[in-house]
Amino acid sequence: MSRHRPYDDTKSLIAIILGVPALAGLVYFLLVAVNVAWRDYGLVVGVLVFVVGFVGLSYGSYRAVELVRSSGGR
Repeated sequence: MSRHRPYDDTKSLIAIILGVPALAGLVYFLLVAVNVAWRDYGLVVGVLVFVVGFVGLSYGSYRAVELVRSSGGR
């Protein structure tokens, strides 16, 4: 049974405040990278960059949520 510490909600809030803009920035960077790859190297490379970036962002988001949960946050 885990105890609820008073600063757990604050840590979760800080993680959300910092994490959402960071995720938005990474999505923007992914879209720029896909655009450049598609323009310079063709559709296949653009799709490959998108798939690799999407999987990377998904895994990174999952790990970030698990890190917040394991530290006692929401």
